[in-house]
Amino acid sequence: MGVFKRYSKSNDGTKTAYWYIRYSVDGKEKWESVGKVGVVTKMVAQRKLEDIKKKIRRGVYGHEDVTLEELECDYIEYIKNVKKLRSWKHRAQHLDKINSFFKGKKLLQITPKDVDEFKLYLLKTRKPATVNRVLSTLRHLFNLARRWKRFYGDNPVSVSGLLSEDNLRDRVLLFEEEERLLSASAVHLKPIIITALNTGMRRGEILSLKWSNVDFENNRLIINALNNKSKRVKRIPLNYIMNTMLKELKLKNQKFSDYVFLSDDGRPLKDIKTAFLNACRRADIHGLRFHDLRHTAGTRMQESGVGIVEITNILGNSSIEMTMKRYVHPEESLRSAVDKLVNFGKDCSKNCSNEKDGTS
Repeated sequence: MGVFKRYSKSNDGTKTAYWYIRYSVDGKEKWESVGKVGVVTKMVAQRKLEDIKKKIRRGVYGHEDVTLEELECDYIEYIKNVKKLRSWKHRAQHLDKINSFFKGKKLLQITPKDVDEFKLYLLKTRKPATVNRVLSTLRHLFNLARRWKRFYGDNPVSVSGLLSEDNLRDRVLLFEEEERLLSASAVHLKPIIITALNTGMRRGEILSLKWSNVDFENNRLIINALNNKSKRVKRIPLNYIMNTMLKELKLKNQKFSDYVFLSDDGRPLKDIKTAFLNACRRADIHGLRFHDLRHTAGTRMQESGVGIVEITNILGNSSIEMTMKRYVHPEESLRSAVDKLVNFGKDCSKNCSNEKDGTS
């Protein structure tokens, strides 16, 4: 490594001196022109060389010009084929929004203030929870870039922080709505709705269910880790309704496919969005998402006296706190607890009187 002069000869034979610096990166020697002698001093060239040497020691030299677009392919490849995230398509859509806003910007140029402005831009058309999912993708990309030594410094999304979410839903399907919904559902949709209400399974878990996942001997479903958001094997007991329905479907569908739930033409179902929306429309049910059936299952279990730990295990949530926050609907239980205070004084007085009577 060092600073030296090099001469460039023009067409008329004139020679011009330039300052050059020489350094080694990953075992390869590199030369770089700093500027014309007389315009640029040797001290300036020396300072530039020292700056490059510091970056080489930190393992960041050559990565300060990386843009979001340049990392996009590597990021998608990682989450799709290495991490095997089922949400990789959604994250790819997030990157489209991110790239359109930060178009052409290098990672080192994106500041926490830029992220704050991005939040305001997204909030014009999206709810806080949706904005946070996009921000989480951007934060993950920065973290991976730092791990891959293609970015250094603080993650601007972490510094800026996520939004507070005030749009949590607690829609629960009423029993009279359930009857109308099932009556209005297509033949292939009805058993899927019944499964969601009796197991609390997610839509993806239900549609990917195979007969090999149904354990009739032990009366349970076994959800593979790859088909489960928590990436853990999940075992769900079958109640009488599920047991009966699955046995009927097995007689009907098993000879056609390894999958439990099939379309009208006998192929595995990949999407039920249109069928579900049509069923809700025919049943005159408004504001219901398929995911609300999972919330309904958790709510019904809780209000039937099932413990929070058991509900968490059945739903496959990552924590008890998540179950309480997202799926449990405790209003009726809380009302019952408060109602018990009405008779508390009377019961206490009665018990005290009985004790006195017993001692006299």
